[in-house]
Amino acid sequence: MASMMSDLVEAFLNDAHHRERLSQNTLRAYRYELLAAADHFLTALDEISLDDLESWASRGGSAPSTVGRRIASLGQFFSWAVRKKHCTSNPLTQREPRRRLQRLPRPIRSSDERSAIDSAIATAAQPYRLIFTLLRETGMRPGEVLTLNIGDVTLDAGREGLRVCEPKNGVERVVVLGSEATPRSIRGLRAHLKQLKGQPTHAPLFRSNRGTRISYDSLHYQWSHVCESAGLLDEKGKPRYTLHQLRHTRGAELIEQGQRMEIVQRVLGHRDPRSTQGYAELNEAQVRAALEQNKRR
Repeated sequence: MASMMSDLVEAFLNDAHHRERLSQNTLRAYRYELLAAADHFLTALDEISLDDLESWASRGGSAPSTVGRRIASLGQFFSWAVRKKHCTSNPLTQREPRRRLQRLPRPIRSSDERSAIDSAIATAAQPYRLIFTLLRETGMRPGEVLTLNIGDVTLDAGREGLRVCEPKNGVERVVVLGSEATPRSIRGLRAHLKQLKGQPTHAPLFRSNRGTRISYDSLHYQWSHVCESAGLLDEKGKPRYTLHQLRHTRGAELIEQGQRMEIVQRVLGHRDPRSTQGYAELNEAQVRAALEQNKRR
């Protein structure tokens, strides 16, 4: 009997979890993309072509990063399916590598809108207020904050920081906190940890009312309320800014403050300095000032 994707997704995920020890974030991303694909591809695996997968991955004019994530998920699945003899070949091995477009960061530009976001975050319900504060002040990725455990927090004077164990680029890092750079985060974490006193260090730092780790869906739902409170919805009633743009905004602020590029790279946890260079490209005011100064000479 020919194998179909819908029959194999959970087996693939289970095998990936036990044999390849993929992070929970990666497994969640694979599950989301593969279950969506399984609902679409209702034929045997050997009948699915490269064109079919390309069309599916790029549906709806998706961003290159989204297409890349879908292709990566499908590629891993088909490689596994070939090894397990559920199909004869992986169609994605025929795919030519494509140069990734290096997009500029998209920070919240207006100081008024930044202030509106900050005010709205300050009125959000806990623990979401603290989560959004961390995203805003540290530039961390949402996934990094949601996977924090109690033991990842250090608040000893002069050593304040957060240990990120499942970062996107696969390198463990410490997010530095400080009384000047991240004052609201430190105050919020001190108060939050008092409420969690007695809990084991491996327990999630942020939990829902049901006691489970807060999900992406819940965080995005609360973010829509923050944007609504800040008056930053589009004509369709959707948030004008994404959660990830809080990270972009923090990076842009550091550049505006005159921080060295290597400091910005360290704060944001960029492995590739080219990712950080995009923030320097945003600083048009500095370039204009230099050009005007030369002109006056």
